[in-house]
Amino acid sequence: MAQESDQHVQSFSRGLKVIKAFTGSPLTLSEVAARAELSPAATRRYLATLVELGYLAQEGSAFRVRSKLLELSKPYLEASDPVRKAAPILRRLSAEVRETTTLTQYSHGRVINLHACHADQELSIRVNVGSYLPVYCTAMGRAMLGMLDDAEVESVLESIDRPKLTPHTKTEVSAIMEEVRKARAQGYCLAEEEHTLGIRTLSVPVDLLQGSLVALSVPTPTARESRTDYVDRVLPQLLKAAEKMADKD
Repeated sequence: MAQESDQHVQSFSRGLKVIKAFTGSPLTLSEVAARAELSPAATRRYLATLVELGYLAQEGSAFRVRSKLLELSKPYLEASDPVRKAAPILRRLSAEVRETTTLTQYSHGRVINLHACHADQELSIRVNVGSYLPVYCTAMGRAMLGMLDDAEVESVLESIDRPKLTPHTKTEVSAIMEEVRKARAQGYCLAEEEHTLGIRTLSVPVDLLQGSLVALSVPTPTARESRTDYVDRVLPQLLKAAEKMADKD
């Protein structure tokens, strides 16, 4: 029995290696095998199982991650203290501004979506909880970077890739630093169409007691209203929500 248990744990560990091999773009069997350090035959079996369970999709010779994989993060996300505290705050904020509201956290040079409250009005933004966003070109990323000192921010920016995702994406460290400093000075960050065309986002950072950097955000379609109308309508409510999130009581 002990031998079977050891073999079962090893199989589970190898399966996790296959899942962790995917970091963005679709991969071929040989690419997954190389990243997971497994034989092609073993990799084929793990990939077939993950496709059958709905966590991966096969398109020709390539495999890609499906949204069902995000379900594996739910036990952690739903049990975290920031999510428990933010959930009612985001629900109220969403009702007030009639927009999707989100809680994100800074994590090793990226931003992770911890929680979202989706609005039911037309054109509202849909957010995948558990998914990652780049830190350098998003409002929430820059807002949270603003809570670090300049040396730390520059170190983060120099250590990550900064692709130009849209014609509006700022990729130079100096330009991003200017936006981060602006966010730090005013206490919030506004980003427009730098990550995704047609979307603008307001974000306010919150420094929790545990040392975690999080941000509350309100993404919206640029087609809904002018930038000025959006900021005037959303920012006061967003700032109040961030104050409640930062409340130590």
